[in-house]
Amino acid sequence: MDNTKIGSKEAIALLVTIAFNHIIINITKDIIDLTASASLLNILYIGIIAIIFTSIVCYFLNKFPTFDLVDISNYLGGKFLKWVVGLLFIVYFIFFAGNLLHMFSTCLQIIYFPYTKQFYIALLFVIASIAACLMRHNAIYRSTLIIFPFIVISTLFLFLSDIQFFNIEKMYPIFGNGIYTTFFTGITNMFAFQGLAYILFTPPLLKEPAKIKTVAITSIILSCIFLLICVATILFIFNGFVDTDELLPLFSAVKYIEFGSFFQKLDSIFVLIWILSFASYLGITIKFSSSILRKLTNFQDDSIFIFVVGILLFIASIWQKNYVVSTFFANTVHKYVFFILVIGISLLILISATFKKKIMRWFNK
Repeated sequence: MDNTKIGSKEAIALLVTIAFNHIIINITKDIIDLTASASLLNILYIGIIAIIFTSIVCYFLNKFPTFDLVDISNYLGGKFLKWVVGLLFIVYFIFFAGNLLHMFSTCLQIIYFPYTKQFYIALLFVIASIAACLMRHNAIYRSTLIIFPFIVISTLFLFLSDIQFFNIEKMYPIFGNGIYTTFFTGITNMFAFQGLAYILFTPPLLKEPAKIKTVAITSIILSCIFLLICVATILFIFNGFVDTDELLPLFSAVKYIEFGSFFQKLDSIFVLIWILSFASYLGITIKFSSSILRKLTNFQDDSIFIFVVGILLFIASIWQKNYVVSTFFANTVHKYVFFILVIGISLLILISATFKKKIMRWFNK
């Protein structure tokens, strides 16, 4: 068995980790701002839609075993379409990962390192991620599986520890800002499931590509559970975001945790777990992007591309003037690009390639 391939557990862990980092940094606030008290209902709604969409995508992916979206694009439209799709996703991965890096490093600077420039915090993240990606046998994916249990335990611990402060009445009115906002405008919250973009490039990584549907559906369900837990924690504790830290709402929720005089100020433990999780997310993004570049150029080794992507990601993280600009790109621009590229263009390519395959079989009979 190729030791560069990963099992279903590693694949699920990396896909959920991607979604988790978006949840803790920006998505919880954005969902509550839009759908208010209907946030939990909205999450269940978009979760069902995400599962349906994922099932459709996996159906088409299974028509091309061991192929990812770049390979399928090459089959459908040759090198031109292959390059266009490959470059679009590389830009998508790098730009928005860099944007999220700017947001997270700014949060760390304000909370813990006020005398350190955001530039250096971001640089340390990129260096660590590049080093992890350069390890042999796709170690970055396996290390994510080691970190994943800590993500699960810390999130459940946060929820259960803060449950005494919950005000369940904040889920009323049940439809929040209205039925239209909850079920129509609120469908844009589906961009919380960022693992959908990475699922399109996962089959070649798997030891058993036929299990892509199981991996994908499981990761979406777990991401939905994480999203429910994190949004519920913020929604039931705080009155909107008047009393919370605008930068990391979940960090404010952590401050409520106390167990007598011995266990106090556990925020540093949670932030450490989030840092490790975020470094894993950056490493996964660099690895996926460099693998796409390797396919486009037909290089055997992606080491040089890991450095190139890492540098581009760092540049993407420092060009914003301030946190407000990066928030606008993360919560507004990202939504539109996600639906156009990941939902629209990708599905169109998968459907078209499947029809082409059926037509070719019909002509060859």
